[in-house]
Amino acid sequence: MKQVLYELLHELLMNNWRYFFKGSVLTALNSKEETLENEQQFVAIMQSYGQSFLQTDITVFRQNLESLEKLNSKWRLYKKPIFYSGMQTQFMNVLLQVLVHKSHDLLQEEIVVTVYNMASVDFDRFYGEFLPQFLTGCERLDGTQKNMLTSNFKPEKDLPTFTQSLQRFVNDLRYYRLLNTGLPEGSVQFS
Repeated sequence: MKQVLYELLHELLMNNWRYFFKGSVLTALNSKEETLENEQQFVAIMQSYGQSFLQTDITVFRQNLESLEKLNSKWRLYKKPIFYSGMQTQFMNVLLQVLVHKSHDLLQEEIVVTVYNMASVDFDRFYGEFLPQFLTGCERLDGTQKNMLTSNFKPEKDLPTFTQSLQRFVNDLRYYRLLNTGLPEGSVQFS
């Protein structure tokens, strides 16, 4: 039932985009943003996508990840102000947590590509704001380890290097957590 519901939401967005984003050729030519209408409905749909990434159903997860990518490809979803300023951080946070916890490891490659596409809207923001903010919310890491993780994530803008850096970041984060979990309280932590 979930798959059918999300397929319906995907088709609604793909084929009725103008219901949410009013624009014209003149708007596009003048480099102006489309006006957002029916914001509550759009936000509710995006929140339902976000909720699906918190579930264990890998089929729905894959379907919705592909749906977001198709919406971005056709309508540049990730560049829309409503998504960029209000939702992007939450989506990237959830996707990185999924990578860290290996809950949907079969989709690792697809998740990394989606994170890359979201980050590519503004790499400076990703490296300067998102990564430090993400690490602030990570438990079982000390300040030195967080700094090492941030500094070791090379600020590259091409997909292959970004993929490699993100995979190293996730593996190092897992390693530090494992290391810190195994240490008794008050002992020295290695970084």
